Amino acid sequence: MPPATKTPQNQPADGVLNDGAVTGLGGGLEALAGSAGATLLLVGAGGCGMRGLAKLFLQAGWSVFGQDARGFEENDSLIQDGLTPLDPEQPLNVSWVVRSAAVPASDMHVARAIAGGAQSALYSDMLGEISKIRPVLAIAGSHGKTTCTGWIAYGLREAGINVGYLVGADVPQLPSSADWGNPALPLIIESCEYARSFHALHPADVALINVDAEHPDTYPGGLEEVVDAFGVFLSNMRSSGSVIAGPETPDLAHFTPGNWQDAPALADDQVIGLHGAHNRRNAVLVAAVLRTFNLPDVAVNHALATYTGAARRLEVVGQLENGATVVSDYAHHPVEVSATLQATRERWPDKRLLVVFQPHQAQRFHAYRDQFAPSLDLADALLLLEIYRARDPEELQASVKELVPELAARPGLKNRPLSTVQNQEEGRKILGSWLQADDIVLCLGAGDVDTFARNLR
Repeated sequence: MPPATKTPQNQPADGVLNDGAVTGLGGGLEALAGSAGATLLLVGAGGCGMRGLAKLFLQAGWSVFGQDARGFEENDSLIQDGLTPLDPEQPLNVSWVVRSAAVPASDMHVARAIAGGAQSALYSDMLGEISKIRPVLAIAGSHGKTTCTGWIAYGLREAGINVGYLVGADVPQLPSSADWGNPALPLIIESCEYARSFHALHPADVALINVDAEHPDTYPGGLEEVVDAFGVFLSNMRSSGSVIAGPETPDLAHFTPGNWQDAPALADDQVIGLHGAHNRRNAVLVAAVLRTFNLPDVAVNHALATYTGAARRLEVVGQLENGATVVSDYAHHPVEVSATLQATRERWPDKRLLVVFQPHQAQRFHAYRDQFAPSLDLADALLLLEIYRARDPEELQASVKELVPELAARPGLKNRPLSTVQNQEEGRKILGSWLQADDIVLCLGAGDVDTFARNLR
């Protein structure tokens, strides 16, 4: 897989790579410097991926300017790392302007930078440029990318292998969500299929978790269209590389010019630090990837047993006065919702489970409508926040109330508390009337339900 497996000069006899510092200004990124030198502007810099990209360039010695509609606090870690908030009154001369997918090409800050001679790129395009310079291990899949990317980076860093990484969420066991590391080693990147952004990448190697029908706004044709998109992604990898396929991955070997390898199963008594059947499947892939770096069994077992996960993946965010535990999770696809409820039951088997679920996107709600009700079967009580609209056409109308008849008719669950609300204040009142001591309150969704969870008192 990565260059680390090809016995580089800094690999000792035991097969574990030595730690290494960044060698040379930019560690390879200087190849991207333009007429204004090693300078770039990030527009929409507050998002997790863009923040990670800023971190990589700052560590590589670039001058990085940032603009975000929400602004930056003085104590923001990016400011402390050296990012300069954009001053719209000052002259701007940068080599690159990079925008998030949420920022239109017509944005005035982007246009201003281009007028000054900057090259323009989307976030995903810049990752593609980096993948031409430095070997990239791309972690791909419809579900589980953040967990697996953070898990692999954690396992390697724990073993003293100073890989670079870019994760789509904070990982408490890593210094930050991104780190340039030793440029002689691979950069581990979470690669996303939304809007086919992963097609910009040219990875050296790929770890493939699963392939499922998701992002109906990008893939209205369903699973077949998603599979084709993953096929294009795999065809763009280097022919000298490998694909490590997890236990949920369909056989897509015919798409890739590289070597296809199925991850071997783990022993039944393997200790896994994360709860849930889905994480035990993720662990199979993680272990296989770690072993390509020649990690001994003791290091692989340590990584599998001690990783605690990323932000908003069964994250405990509060404790209520009556002893109830508040948990926040990013799950928003029915497959993810079902897996998260199973993991929650496994972690707290004797607790009553109150679920607050906020569907994300009217398009997703309609596309997977028949899967949502059964995905919530393990909830003892269910509070539905109204659909969080994002990138939805104005003419597409939907309401979470449409799910109520199906939820109320689920076998054996007709008497469980069930309510829909239009705002979070109303939701807090209803939830408060249900709460009992030692309940688990699980808040699910990719919208602002995390705010609901953290504001519970």
